[in-house]
Amino acid sequence: MEYYLPSCNFRKADPRATERLGRYFLTRKGMSIPDCCRPLQKRLMAGDLFVSDCQSCFGVTRECSPQAETVSLWEYALKDPNFPWPDYGGERITVQDCWRARNDRPQQEAVRACLRRMNMVPVELEDSFDRADFDGLFLYTPVSGAALKLAPRFFSDAVVHVTPLSDEQALEKMRDQVKKYATDRAVCYCNACLKGVLAGGGNGVHLASLMAGRM
Repeated sequence: MEYYLPSCNFRKADPRATERLGRYFLTRKGMSIPDCCRPLQKRLMAGDLFVSDCQSCFGVTRECSPQAETVSLWEYALKDPNFPWPDYGGERITVQDCWRARNDRPQQEAVRACLRRMNMVPVELEDSFDRADFDGLFLYTPVSGAALKLAPRFFSDAVVHVTPLSDEQALEKMRDQVKKYATDRAVCYCNACLKGVLAGGGNGVHLASLMAGRM
């Protein structure tokens, strides 16, 4: 069985792109589209494919359902010869890497490849790839007990790095990050990163939203 899971936060942030991508993967690829990754863990079997745009969904699924194959939306789309890539006319766009994906080089490379497929020019930050140290407000907010119970290995890594800050202190961190951008827009492939960029006054866009542009 193949599953496509737009994250809960992405559904709320961009329902139009969610509907477009969901329609494509359901009607063109025959994939199942569950509402949440958590109850899905009880159903995933060996040989199943889990495709998503969410770093937490990846972490939870890889820990709770190692028998299934987990791949990012970006990697999956690059292998789809029929995916309807939009054309953004050579726009230069800053790539905001996610701290939770800092050790996932295939996903990071796929993000850049998707941008190039859409006729965009990726612009790199100094803290990119394995040096990524940005994750929106995620690294400044205590990890919930429910998250730790669900996927202790994945979220325990975050606990070590989280530094709780006041709302204003955290927002100042977001503003500082946005000051690093030398392009009009910054692309994120993490919902927390995008929320952080927007909170800091940046012109952020989710990669999945860009990919849904022609659907």
